[in-house]
Amino acid sequence: MKKNIPIIDLDAQRRKRAIISKIKSIPPLPAAAQEVLSIVAGNPKDIRRLEQVIVHDPSLSTQLLKVANCAAYYPATRIDTVQRAIVFLGFAEVRSLALGLSVSSVFKGKRSASGFDRQKFWEHSIATAMISRVLAGELEIEETDLYFTCGLLHDLGRVVMDSCFPEEWKQILELATEKDSPLLKAERRLGFPHNVIGAWLVRNWGIPEIYARVIASHHLPVNHPKFNSQGGLVQLADQLSHQMGMGMMKPPKCNKNALANALGIGAERLALLEEHLLKIGELAEAITTGFL
Repeated sequence: MKKNIPIIDLDAQRRKRAIISKIKSIPPLPAAAQEVLSIVAGNPKDIRRLEQVIVHDPSLSTQLLKVANCAAYYPATRIDTVQRAIVFLGFAEVRSLALGLSVSSVFKGKRSASGFDRQKFWEHSIATAMISRVLAGELEIEETDLYFTCGLLHDLGRVVMDSCFPEEWKQILELATEKDSPLLKAERRLGFPHNVIGAWLVRNWGIPEIYARVIASHHLPVNHPKFNSQGGLVQLADQLSHQMGMGMMKPPKCNKNALANALGIGAERLALLEEHLLKIGELAEAITTGFL
């Protein structure tokens, strides 16, 4: 009796090798981002070390002060030093912003050849990050900043596609627009799912595995064998971000209440949270100025 031999999709294999090859050509994670991750892993409350990391990176300092002085934070007087930014915004907020700004700098200044709206991309990423942190706090999870970072990086694969495969990414955008379908559906149809690509990138950067796992799993339904609560939380934040108008095209299909129940939030509690989250969109728009 002949055994069924699995068919290997050679096109998919070639595409995977091409994507990984391009990912390896992306500059390494900036030293400042590596230092911030080291602070989180070692002494997450080391204020002095965080200040020194930011001060020794002039570009990061400029971006951070730009964000700290944006209207969303309502500073009474101009914040002109990193130390004042830490005092005014709080250590955890500055630590999260420093990491996000440092990561975004890898792609900063590269004009989109596909027509991809980078501003909208970062607005959605920041909104998702902020909502992820709120949800983590609601669930009394101690590492709320970990979820902020996961939310910030969850769609990173899309900016990778825009930078490394502009023609293919343009086709994806056009297909999603033409079919009025979620962007993820068009990505999968053409073989470039952003969650997989984003996970490959952070692994290549040597970022702790928890981030790659969350990025890879943040679109899995609750009944999927690889569903996990971390990815589920970011998925719910992603949906809520879309709901408040901070998304890229249509969101993928998702049973929001089933997801909330799986996380232990529940539909009623979620409805109350949604009212509380309404102002996040405005804040995300203002913070995005530092990411562009």
